[in-house]
Amino acid sequence: MALVPEGFYQCPFGFTSYSFYFLGQHYTITGIVAFPRFETENERQVAKRHPEIKTTRNSVSALRQLFADAEKLRADTIAKAAQVFPQAFHELRKLNGAIIQYAEKDIRNGNYSDSVKPIHSAAELMRNNFDILEALSNIDSMRALPISATINVFDLIYKTKKVYTEKAAGKKMSIQLNGERAIIHGSQKSFPTVPAVLIENAIKYGKAGTLIKIDVVPIKNTLEVRVTNESEFPIDPTNCFNRGSRYAGDSVEGGGFGLFLAREIILAHKGTIRCERLGHCINMIVHLPLKEVMPKDSIF
Repeated sequence: MALVPEGFYQCPFGFTSYSFYFLGQHYTITGIVAFPRFETENERQVAKRHPEIKTTRNSVSALRQLFADAEKLRADTIAKAAQVFPQAFHELRKLNGAIIQYAEKDIRNGNYSDSVKPIHSAAELMRNNFDILEALSNIDSMRALPISATINVFDLIYKTKKVYTEKAAGKKMSIQLNGERAIIHGSQKSFPTVPAVLIENAIKYGKAGTLIKIDVVPIKNTLEVRVTNESEFPIDPTNCFNRGSRYAGDSVEGGGFGLFLAREIILAHKGTIRCERLGHCINMIVHLPLKEVMPKDSIF
């Protein structure tokens, strides 16, 4: 579709219209008769019937300039924030890491109050969120990470489940993990984001008081990870992985980047992810190349 040049136009009914762009979107000011006029019969009739809508083109141009000033201010603010954010992000991550370190030390030594474990859980959640933010800000680098390390997917999901258990309990939800201790080749830096996103979404968009079920199942040379939960939100199975896609409006916090990021990481691991919806039941199904399955009697 061709872009409409900015400027004044006359609509077929005789009104003056002004076309312009703001933050990449097209807008039109209309329903006025602006001087200097186009001097058409339709315009004269409209001005006669509606004298209250008369104005000047200079007034419209001044309004347009306000939008231009706001757009420039926004761009300048983003540019300044881009200079400050990396260092602030680094310092926050260091602080969060120190909280985890000292909390784990107190828990190991048994010298902790009842408040230490919730603080530790909250810091673990923040670490997952920091990982997601870092991956989003460096997504091209994330795609290029080597996938030569080995990852025990069941053990990773078990640890992630422990981190999110308290958050799930806040909605009277529980998380059940079943399956085998399957190993894949992957990146230990990027892949942990996948179970974090899938479990967090299942809690965030899930129906209170329900069960989140996670199955880790080897199928020949493929590992299937299936996350099942109940949700009353109208998720679109086709578009839910698009960047910025949201299906809960403003009722749930989030920017619509989690599933997009999870898909990009899974694709980088030579895998696939899809969503199935059956009534209120949501299935997130991940397939990954399987390296091996640990014996059932191996130490966990």
